Amino acid sequence: MSYITETVDEFFVKLDKMRGDLAAFSQNLDSRSDKIPVLLKNFERAVLTGNTAKKSATNAVERAAQKSLENMRAVIETWSEKIESERKGRQFIRKNEKYLVVMVFGAVKAGKSSLGNFFAGKNFFSAPFDNHYKKISKPVFETEERGRDTGDISKDASGDVWFTEGVIDTTGAIQFFTLSGLRWIDSPGTGAVGKAGDTKNMTALVEEYLSYTDMCIFLMNSSEPGLQDDMRYMNRFSREGQEALIVITKSDFNDEDEDENGEIVSVLMPKTPANRRLQEDDICKRVKAAYPEIDAQKFRALSISTLLASQAIDEASDEKFRASNLDKLMKILGDKVSDNAIARKQENPRRLLNSFVDAVVDDLKKFDADISEMTAAVANYKSDMARISALIVTKVCGEVRAEVTYRASAWNRQVKNGAKISNDTVSAEVSKILQEKLNAEIDSQMRRVIEDFQSQEMLTVRANISAAALEKKTVQIAYTYTSSYTREREPEGFWEHVRGFFGKKYYTSGERTHTEYQTVDAGTNLDEFLESLMPQVETYAKTETDKSLTELRDNYFVERENFAQNMRAEIDKLRAELLKLKF
Repeated sequence: MSYITETVDEFFVKLDKMRGDLAAFSQNLDSRSDKIPVLLKNFERAVLTGNTAKKSATNAVERAAQKSLENMRAVIETWSEKIESERKGRQFIRKNEKYLVVMVFGAVKAGKSSLGNFFAGKNFFSAPFDNHYKKISKPVFETEERGRDTGDISKDASGDVWFTEGVIDTTGAIQFFTLSGLRWIDSPGTGAVGKAGDTKNMTALVEEYLSYTDMCIFLMNSSEPGLQDDMRYMNRFSREGQEALIVITKSDFNDEDEDENGEIVSVLMPKTPANRRLQEDDICKRVKAAYPEIDAQKFRALSISTLLASQAIDEASDEKFRASNLDKLMKILGDKVSDNAIARKQENPRRLLNSFVDAVVDDLKKFDADISEMTAAVANYKSDMARISALIVTKVCGEVRAEVTYRASAWNRQVKNGAKISNDTVSAEVSKILQEKLNAEIDSQMRRVIEDFQSQEMLTVRANISAAALEKKTVQIAYTYTSSYTREREPEGFWEHVRGFFGKKYYTSGERTHTEYQTVDAGTNLDEFLESLMPQVETYAKTETDKSLTELRDNYFVERENFAQNMRAEIDKLRAELLKLKF
């Protein structure tokens, strides 16, 4: 028995075992999946009902609120698509529950259809030697979903149906054949250019089905392996816990040789084992470098030549078959088929559910970021509002003093002419001045802080200053002078009394100091009036400014703060409920 025949027989033994193991298997798709749409719908109602953003939002808080709501709506719309995709995936899994589903994908002209036809037995059915393929019916080729009307399944000259090969950008559908316990899925080329009449983007069509399969074979042309865009698929599979095999196709080259007649002919040769190994190692290293967190145990790279394997079968050449490395690929797939098939099939829907939950949880992280942006904007505004309080007071006090001084000059003239300005009049005027200046400055400063601030959105400050009366001021001037005086006095001593008896008069003299006061007009009490007034103005301005800004700080953004609080609660609730559903 040839090596080719042995390899094929061993492959079918494993496929048949897989079919037997899964014959009585029925996929029990957990009811957890049914709970997810309900949770998402409840979340949508909770966060979007009644919540709107100003269409012409110009301050950072409203802009963040608008962005948050717009992002939520956009993401929630994608959830509907994800739910439909997940439902479609469960149907696909149930439909294929009795087979190991292997999906082959890769860039345009990577050799997907050729490899599929090889495993379907295109060369084996016409081989010059007996093999297991000749003992079975030819596989039936079917279409799962079409995205383009051209390039899927076609008949050869003998009337047999195969995947279409050899035309640029051929496959336009998800199509498959079944081989015992193996269901092989062919796909359009990723990155395929759209054509008129396409009903789906080819790459999107491929990526939708990747998650539903049990194993993925990613083909890379050996002339351009390891493209950066290709590597992202390996990262996705690793993140979702799915196995993948990187297969480097067309690992061959044409060499020249002489035939038996001495003619120079072109001979297809395999690339050397060293060159293949370098290319395989390079791809694995580049994937790991691009995605350091990737699980390197979940993927490997293998170089093959489908064309060389086809020649090997046509020529019954075991040597060429070994050189093609298709024997290794058959062994790898056979081992995957027989390796705990039921557990592998049970794991797939669980992996899909976990992946779906993780995707929604990632979306919730974006919502968290949007809410954080809005609350940070609120915090910044509040910080600025606290900062400007002292600035407002200083500016208002200066403006009030200047205005009152100007007004007082007119009052001063009236008082000098004999009028008296009552304290009620002065208090009312000063209060009005303070009120106007304070409201205007708070409004002005708030417009600098909050771009679309409206003054009617805050309570108006009502000033009530108690000022002294403005009146004429007088000064008493003291005049002091000295006068001489002489007055009679009583005799003193013996002799003055004797002489006094005979009529003698005695006198004493001195000086007396007198003080007299005169009231002089000194103008008005303007200076004292201002000095007693301004401390009141400053105290009142500070008190009212702090009060107004505190009220604004606490109330101006209360709607958005409540919105943020409610959103966080709903996000946390949904996140917790979803994580409880994970396996």
